[in-house]
Amino acid sequence: MRNGYFPIFSKGRVLKKESIEYLRDFPYDLASLACENYSDGILFGFSITSCGDGQIHISKGVLKYQSDIIVIPDQVSEMNESDYGVFLYTKMVVGEPHETVDCMIRNVELVIDRREVNAGNEIELGRFCLHRGAVLRCVYDSFADLRTPNDTMDLTRVPFAGYGAPSLHPVVIKEYAKALLTISRDPADTSFALMCMNTGVMHKGCIQWHIAKKTNKDYADFTLPMLYDKLLSLLPQSGIKGVVGPRRTSIL
Repeated sequence: MRNGYFPIFSKGRVLKKESIEYLRDFPYDLASLACENYSDGILFGFSITSCGDGQIHISKGVLKYQSDIIVIPDQVSEMNESDYGVFLYTKMVVGEPHETVDCMIRNVELVIDRREVNAGNEIELGRFCLHRGAVLRCVYDSFADLRTPNDTMDLTRVPFAGYGAPSLHPVVIKEYAKALLTISRDPADTSFALMCMNTGVMHKGCIQWHIAKKTNKDYADFTLPMLYDKLLSLLPQSGIKGVVGPRRTSIL
């Protein structure tokens, strides 16, 4: 119910402008309020998988960009022959809003190319280097495996909309949590890891406080790639199977 108003549609009644406006505005107002204090970035979705024959499938998702909540349908992109064996960046390029007689439009284009992401109007969805005959992996053997350079989707730089600032992709922080639960019996580590496993997007500040406490250093603000590197440095580099193991590629 918006402002105490809920339209009733029944046979014989005139469809009023106010009722149509209600149907238009209520879901957007609800979503905007729920995400009001969140940064720009991905809110939901945008899982990336390879379909074979050079097709990359990006599932539907939701972006927040300059206070706009934008729903994007799922899409399939075709790789060119020259795209194999080189690093490709998957991103959403957000255009400026413009108005027509019927609606307000903000175009969003899915792009997969060799250009690094422009922080101005582009939001990264992931990066990868796919070789012909290989499968693009999105399931990881360890926390370090998230950065395996070949045939593996790298999500460590993907900005998920977080409270006040973009945060790490939920897949990244959950992989860290699984590793931490494996190696540590410290109650503080267990509490942090379970919190990571049980939430969607982890507050960036919480991650940075965790790093500060683990390293006995002052709290500091990091970029997302630095945040991943800091978390990786907290895990042992050998001796525990499945935590930071050898990097591999899946070949058909």
